[in-house]
Amino acid sequence: MLADQDHMLSSALLPVLLDALEEAVTIVDREAIVRYWNRAAEKLHGISAEHIVGQCILDFTWKSLMVEHVLRDGAPIRQAYHEPQRGKHVIINTLPVRDDAGRVIGAISTEQDVTYIVRLGNELMQTTSRAGTTTADAPALERNDPWSILWGNSRTLLAIVQTARRVAQTDANVLITGESGVGKELFAQSVHNGSLRQRGPFITINCGAIPAPLFESELFGYQGGSFTGSDRKDRAGKIELAQGGTLFLDEIGELTMEMQVKLLRFLEDRSFYRVGGSNPVRVDVRIVAATNQNLRLRMEEGLFREDLFYRLNVVTLRIPPLRERLEDVPLLIQRFLREFSLKYNKPIPVVDPSVIIALMSYSWPGNIRQLRNAMERIVILAEEGNAARKHLPEEIRDIWEVKQGSDSLPANPTPENNSPACRVGGRRAIDAEEIRAALYRTYGNKHAAAKQLGISRGTLYNYLKRYGMDIRSQ
Repeated sequence: MLADQDHMLSSALLPVLLDALEEAVTIVDREAIVRYWNRAAEKLHGISAEHIVGQCILDFTWKSLMVEHVLRDGAPIRQAYHEPQRGKHVIINTLPVRDDAGRVIGAISTEQDVTYIVRLGNELMQTTSRAGTTTADAPALERNDPWSILWGNSRTLLAIVQTARRVAQTDANVLITGESGVGKELFAQSVHNGSLRQRGPFITINCGAIPAPLFESELFGYQGGSFTGSDRKDRAGKIELAQGGTLFLDEIGELTMEMQVKLLRFLEDRSFYRVGGSNPVRVDVRIVAATNQNLRLRMEEGLFREDLFYRLNVVTLRIPPLRERLEDVPLLIQRFLREFSLKYNKPIPVVDPSVIIALMSYSWPGNIRQLRNAMERIVILAEEGNAARKHLPEEIRDIWEVKQGSDSLPANPTPENNSPACRVGGRRAIDAEEIRAALYRTYGNKHAAAKQLGISRGTLYNYLKRYGMDIRSQ
């Protein structure tokens, strides 16, 4: 009795659970007959559950759900991009359902509507296109606005820029934090350009790139002939070179404890001694430091001095990682595509919607630097001015690659090859309009069009010949 109640509860809960999901969910049995079709699926495909449940999925939306491949091969399809109708973009995950013996007895497919991502990407890229014709305009913009080099309109970025604008007008020390590749040096440059010291020099020293024995002389300079191998003439260090301007100490967390003490002494007295020198040198410089490390954690580990931290940390600017400002990705895409198109004298590529989805959904551990490199790759590899998913770097492409077997289907399906029983007489033919639409969506890329249609490229060529289409012009 209790078992019967549990079964009844489970049966009642499943439809409720499916309807509560925002993703479109479809469940089919071994014969590709639809058993569950939730409300999100009704909305996405414009087909009511009453009309499709109990029917063969292959007669409706078999291409978008890709259950045919899963039922046949037993291999899951993950993060597949599809355009079920013009202007509608989805990401599909389809998994086989197996019995205790491991046999495929059905499939479950979820579709996430990502149309808003594609539209947002296109709108922002078009806005950027109207805002400027080439990246050659950038220097003029930078002369007029010191903050124009920080591309983006996201709330996250604009909030930190607003704080940086206020700080720039003072002489307060600034500590810029953020992951590698977020643009910390660009922020430091903007703080300098937006300050009263903008006519003075902006001097950079990377605290992690110079060997410890040489760092002191690089920072403070040295007295001529003060050590073996040194020039007989005096040599000014980075601090002196920054006189009247800004000294940017990048990767400040890499400083040795010995150098931290000497830097702290300079910050307190605003004077220092050259290596081998006996006369104090006084300078007027502003200090901007940056790090991708957690300095508080390094203090707890005894690797960074608290007194130096609080000297540097008058104002902290935390630069958000790219994954926290994804709405800026299309603008950056457009900027970098223009930059490298000019560099390599190539047309700006037309970006396929699947590429925009992949770029806006990726976590970007390397941030803007990684995105810039990806755009350079796309410009170099784009064929006939069209950027497809295959042109993406491997680490991005692998996430979005459809995990499936052969894309060709057997001519005469049999139970042994796991073909859905409702596909009697082979798969239905693909009409000419569907092929034209697929080629339109993929900008004529036949490999991509064939993948969207769920057929091999050879099969696509056969269809082109059958319908009398010009293979070269499609």
